[in-house]
Amino acid sequence: MEFDPVTSPEFYANARAYDIAFSDRDFVDECNFLEWCLRTHGCVAEGVAPAFLELACGPARHAREFARRGWRAVALDLSPDMLDYAREGAKRDGVVLETVAADMADFTLDPPVALAANLMESLSHLVTNAQVVSHLKSVSRSLLRGGVFVIEMAHPSTIWRDSLPNTWLSRSTDVPYFADEPYTEVDVLFGAADDPYDWITQQWLVTARLTIREAGRPERVVEHRQPHRWYQTQELQALIDLAEAFSAVHWYGDMLIPPPPLDNDSGRMIVVLTK
Repeated sequence: MEFDPVTSPEFYANARAYDIAFSDRDFVDECNFLEWCLRTHGCVAEGVAPAFLELACGPARHAREFARRGWRAVALDLSPDMLDYAREGAKRDGVVLETVAADMADFTLDPPVALAANLMESLSHLVTNAQVVSHLKSVSRSLLRGGVFVIEMAHPSTIWRDSLPNTWLSRSTDVPYFADEPYTEVDVLFGAADDPYDWITQQWLVTARLTIREAGRPERVVEHRQPHRWYQTQELQALIDLAEAFSAVHWYGDMLIPPPPLDNDSGRMIVVLTK
């Protein structure tokens, strides 16, 4: 069975609400971890200017943080609305951000970068083995020799139906970045209890819904349903091997310095690949 996505054109057009909904992360610490990965597992030639690529970037918070650090920062996404929002954010931050409108399953970046990342479980948007292999090859093409690619995925123990529905409330006042902007709160649903799962293709048809309340405006709801696939450790390792695009792979259980090894009690699954 192949699921047909049901996408509201307004879902990613509400980029600020999306940003608020997913801003409960420490982007500075996460970028520190990404730099640690490059120092520890990379071997890029000396004298190369530092450059970072954020895949499926959304608001491009990680790329913008690297731009603040003086890196060449590139943000790639399929959504023009998200890229517009990312560019506006970079302008507000006073940094330079390159944006690329492309499908992360098949792209080439020139010139290449030393460090790339696919975070926040965005790899789950690639729902076939062929898409993942093509993605890995695309990233490898876009990395310098000795460069590093970091993937963040949910821990395999957390992806089953007993974790649904997945809901939370985000407020603009919880994030200092939005302190001077109109108050906004976003009720988030990511994964409803009755979202269908296809055991043959290993795909969920995932409901994502943002209920947005802003001062002086009527409440609005945007929703879409998209297929996702979360990967088990062994099948992801097999796809990495099949791609033949990386020389080494390391598995961790969190984005800490130093990171703990991946085990049954880890909070998430972090894959670090060296070209």
